[in-house]
Amino acid sequence: MLINRFLVLAVFALLSVSALEGSDYDHSATIGPAKGWLVIQGGGQLTNEVKDRFVALAGGPNAEIVVIPTAEGDAQLDLAQMRFYFAQAFGVRSVTMLHTRDRVRANSVEFIEPLRHATGVWIDGGRQWRLVDAYLGTAVEKEIKALLARGGVVGGGSAGATIQGSFLVRGAAGTPFNPDGDNRIMMAPGYTTGFGLLPGSAIDQHVDTRHREADLGPVIASHSELLGIGIDQSAAIVVHGDSFFVVGGQVVIHDGKKHNGMPYYFLSSGQAFDLRKRAAINDDSPLLLVLTTASRSVTTNGGIKTTGTARLESRNNSTTQPREIQYACDASLYSVGGTAYAARPDGPGKIKVQVRDVNTDKLREYPCTY
Repeated sequence: MLINRFLVLAVFALLSVSALEGSDYDHSATIGPAKGWLVIQGGGQLTNEVKDRFVALAGGPNAEIVVIPTAEGDAQLDLAQMRFYFAQAFGVRSVTMLHTRDRVRANSVEFIEPLRHATGVWIDGGRQWRLVDAYLGTAVEKEIKALLARGGVVGGGSAGATIQGSFLVRGAAGTPFNPDGDNRIMMAPGYTTGFGLLPGSAIDQHVDTRHREADLGPVIASHSELLGIGIDQSAAIVVHGDSFFVVGGQVVIHDGKKHNGMPYYFLSSGQAFDLRKRAAINDDSPLLLVLTTASRSVTTNGGIKTTGTARLESRNNSTTQPREIQYACDASLYSVGGTAYAARPDGPGKIKVQVRDVNTDKLREYPCTY
């Protein structure tokens, strides 16, 4: 067993070199999936927006969802309870739990069959080295990538976020003295290769709650070809094609450059990022609507209306004081993490906000009153 473990580690070490080159799993010219989507969440409790976007991109309540809980330790694994929770929390009917620690089984036709019919896969949190040991280089990884190539969505939080990068951080494996492994180690030999769903990236999580803003610095200093993405617990990035956008909170970017004297900078909810240019995508909207509360309801014609309180800010004039307002918008808006929406004036007591509906990355304008 000990010899086999060392052989596996040696193979993973070799794989880590090729992982830095990226992965063309859907034979496209884009960096992220050309047809599919990634929902990469910072860990902790999932917000309604993350759940809504994942389910919508997977096909709605009738989606075929596979949940992979393998990053959890054995003591935390109650597959029946986890399946029930996921179905209730996400509002989906079809949920299949997929778990093994046996790589031979992970390569079997019977085991991977649910992935071949899935429209969405959620990789749960825990310790990412367990996902490496069980699935890296197996048919499970191959089928996850095939799902993306046919237009499905892969989501995950905490360990399920980090494994989606090409370079794995905090991957130190468990030992007899520390069965969970040491997640303070950013670059653990033999465990530096992720699934590469987002090529050229190293993804960290729990950034705000564990004060990890600077932790990706040494990784990017050693591997300058990588983009470092650290995600707050309330936040997620939604990746498609050559860009991603932020929902729910903040994301820290490490690109090996200085930004106002700092080795990293932040993106806020609503902001988008160009993966090819490795730069934030700026818009020229003069206002920001920063939500503090949001209550969504269905209108008589079947649309969505959101009401609540917010702060209306000027982007271009720092001397203009923000206004606390009560708003009503003909769109589905979210307030977790102080979600901000770009806006422009549309007459007295009126604005138009730019919103990405839950099943797309395209911006649309919706009217609001206040």
